[in-house]
Amino acid sequence: MKIKIKIKTLIFILLLISLTFAWGIPTAILSIANLLESNPDKATLFYERYASYPTTSNVKGGYIYADSLLRSFPKYSIFLTGWGGGDNTSPEDVEKAKNVLLGIMKEAPKNSEKTYYIDSYKMLLDLAIDVGDAEMLKEWISFGQNSSEEEIVYIADIYNGFFLHVSRDREGAKRVIAKYENSELADVNLGILRAEIELFDGNYEKAKQLYNEFNNDSNYWNRKGSVFGSMGYYDRSFWFDRVMDDFRGDNVITGTVTFEGKPMPFVEIYVQKADGSMHSRGESYIGITDENGEFETLGLKDGLYSIGIGVDSSLLSDKVLQRSNRQYTELEGNGGKIDFIFRKTFDVTLPEPGQIVAGEEFTVSWEEVDGAAYYTVEPVVSEEPYKKSGTSFRSSASDKNGERQFTTNYAVFNVDMLRNQFIIRFGGDGTSIEPLTVLGAFLPGAEYPIVVNAFDGDGKLITSSIPLRSYYDSIPSVTVEGKLTKGEEMILRRDYTGAIAHYENILNDNPHDVEALRYLVRIYGTGWKLDEKNLEKAYEYEKRYGSITGDNKMLINTLNIMSRDEIKENSEIIGLAFEQAKDDIDENEYYFLSRYYIALGNYEAAREMLDKTDSVSDKLVYLNMYFGDYTKAAENLQSKNYYLSRLASNKIINAVRELGKNPPTARDRQVFNDFLLKLIKGVHYENGQSLYDETVKQIENDNIKTILYEIYLENHWNRYV
Repeated sequence: MKIKIKIKTLIFILLLISLTFAWGIPTAILSIANLLESNPDKATLFYERYASYPTTSNVKGGYIYADSLLRSFPKYSIFLTGWGGGDNTSPEDVEKAKNVLLGIMKEAPKNSEKTYYIDSYKMLLDLAIDVGDAEMLKEWISFGQNSSEEEIVYIADIYNGFFLHVSRDREGAKRVIAKYENSELADVNLGILRAEIELFDGNYEKAKQLYNEFNNDSNYWNRKGSVFGSMGYYDRSFWFDRVMDDFRGDNVITGTVTFEGKPMPFVEIYVQKADGSMHSRGESYIGITDENGEFETLGLKDGLYSIGIGVDSSLLSDKVLQRSNRQYTELEGNGGKIDFIFRKTFDVTLPEPGQIVAGEEFTVSWEEVDGAAYYTVEPVVSEEPYKKSGTSFRSSASDKNGERQFTTNYAVFNVDMLRNQFIIRFGGDGTSIEPLTVLGAFLPGAEYPIVVNAFDGDGKLITSSIPLRSYYDSIPSVTVEGKLTKGEEMILRRDYTGAIAHYENILNDNPHDVEALRYLVRIYGTGWKLDEKNLEKAYEYEKRYGSITGDNKMLINTLNIMSRDEIKENSEIIGLAFEQAKDDIDENEYYFLSRYYIALGNYEAAREMLDKTDSVSDKLVYLNMYFGDYTKAAENLQSKNYYLSRLASNKIINAVRELGKNPPTARDRQVFNDFLLKLIKGVHYENGQSLYDETVKQIENDNIKTILYEIYLENHWNRYV
């Protein structure tokens, strides 16, 4: 049977097919990509398909694809109190985008493509700034200035003005502005450059006025992407309204940002309050590095600050920030200096990623780092080890000899020791404890990434085997061979009652079964659900476990999560547990012993225990002041082992010293000691404000008032006003 098709119908069908191929399919691909914007990785795949489609313009498709790879250049914020933010832009994606944009620059754009060509040129300049490539920026500025396209020349000049601005050649930058401010080409980007120059010239009110004008200009919010390689300019109005008045002053901070001694240009410098926190949104830079990696900030008031930097995340795949012991910057009228030093990561030679541990021991080895006094090894322990998900943490591990700091480039670890060492204290489900609180780490069949850190003689981190931006699935790791036992499987599914019966039955047949004793100590010692703790049983099992293994600290490690009231209530058992382990006490146990003595009201013994730890805690500072040893308290605050705190400022150290030289009156000291004692025992956040108010109104000594106020700020009690 023959099918007859009219010529017109055939032409229509062919036309429809052609339209579908030439327009319908690419339009559909682009629409799907736009719908997937909330999932950038998937969206990028469709943008790539759109760009590579045969009928898509190389200029338009390339621009859209490059834009999806670069994601408008959000910055990854790095403070010494923490880091985060930005997008997960990889070095590979940046290189792809660069090559796409370079390809577009070789095109001869049609009139319909000209806007995308110009936007691609601007994006190439933004990319050069974003990745800190000053030579690339200068090369493409020169390219643009020699263009026959007027708008390309304008963009090149504006970005040259930015380069002059960050090089602190403000007069040169102002000449660029003067050239275009009355031109039809003048746009919001020129206004932003002008506002930034006014700001860094110290004309704050003029800069604020300009940014307020931008906020009322729809073109400001509708402009495409970032400007000058950053999104930070979107936030200047927030910065002026919420931040500037808190910080504005005359102290200028200078410094450098380097990687292995080489400058890192165009790194943004940030400031935040020294309150122990870190936020990665709403940042506007107060300084930016020039091509030599040097910077000068806006003027800041006298005070204590957290100074950080902003860089593209793609730059951090091979870098570690060398940390200082002093993590806040204190300004007292003379400005300050701070250097951010990045070091290259070093290699861990053993284990290999996913290495199977068949026996009881495994070796970690690494390449030596120049200047390293010692190394630490940190397994990565996650809340859901079999799913590789949930909360995770890293903590230094002891080798088979009990050492945590290694002067050689290798260490040997015992799996059973590690299982006892890493008691994971994740939260439970509200009705029972988290299974890993009982099981510990290094479970058979679960993978544990390994990180090695290098430190200098002062305990400062030099570098690490893991960069600032990394994923644990791509680094060396170990998996212990085997599978969970029947009792361990019961614990993992929270069947604690069944696990208790199972292990007690085992002990009836074999009173020396180590696994049964280990888990019964932890289950009874921790309390697998509300009101089910039985320390007497835990202690009896602990004695048997210790006599077999020589490890007498199982119960102590388990009890470390107890509250002060629980410690006081069970003080007799805890005392017996410590007596049993007295010959093998380390820093963690000394800290718990201090909590034990505080609960019993033996504050001198608590101070003695804290004095034996390597780190210096607030409680030790408070106890030394409580006992009137102000000189020792000042030494604590100056110690390189004192944690990040406002109390380490010169203002507080001098106030504490003055109390030693000129002791307070008996009444002031009694009121101050009552306050310190409450701090030592623990003050709930919501009660802090009233405690501070009640105390400070009774104090006449100015040095004590200074100390009280900084403790008030350090504990964030002002948030409950």
